[in-house]
Amino acid sequence: MTESSPQAVDRELVAAIQRRAVREGEAATSVRGADWRLATVTAVGTGTVTADGIPARCMETYANPAIGDLIRIDQASNGNWIAMGRLASTNGVAWTTPTLGTGYTQGNTTTTGNNNGPIRYRRINVQGTWFMEWDGGANRASGAQTANILSAALATTFRPAARASFVIARNATSITGVAASTSVVHSLKVDFEMDGTVTLISAAAGDAETAWLSLKGIRYPL
Repeated sequence: MTESSPQAVDRELVAAIQRRAVREGEAATSVRGADWRLATVTAVGTGTVTADGIPARCMETYANPAIGDLIRIDQASNGNWIAMGRLASTNGVAWTTPTLGTGYTQGNTTTTGNNNGPIRYRRINVQGTWFMEWDGGANRASGAQTANILSAALATTFRPAARASFVIARNATSITGVAASTSVVHSLKVDFEMDGTVTLISAAAGDAETAWLSLKGIRYPL
């Protein structure tokens, strides 16, 4: 076995030091300089997030960050990070179809009756502002209904900052003094409350006559 010369040992030591310096530099923000990467949010602060262990300040357009968001974070040469915003999912913004309260059934998609489809909702971002968007409608059975159209209150992230009230469409019905063959579309009021309830407001007569209602197109800021 040939013994290594002092020069060979020195060369191997220098090469090992260089390899380690490269590895350390790849991980050190002060060496890497300006950069960007994708990261998953693990904690949310006031105007900041922590993503993959990296604290970053949110851009104004990245409103309402949430744990689990896949975001882009950008790094300055001084090592500071900025959270640029949430990435869109591959299938767009997902809809949630809630369970309805007693006395309500989901709308259908047939050509008769309430063809608004089932009630569903989602959060969308419009030029940096988050909104709650609703779609679909519900049918109403005869008898008592719960105050909340939904079976449970909305999660905190879907509740308005203040009560949001809207006039919504309902089924057309004949009215006294008008020929029986003539139908008139009435309207109802729905309140989206800060406690997460969605309450239908109308006169007693309107309650009795309402066969279906629509939440399609409703949108309010979060």
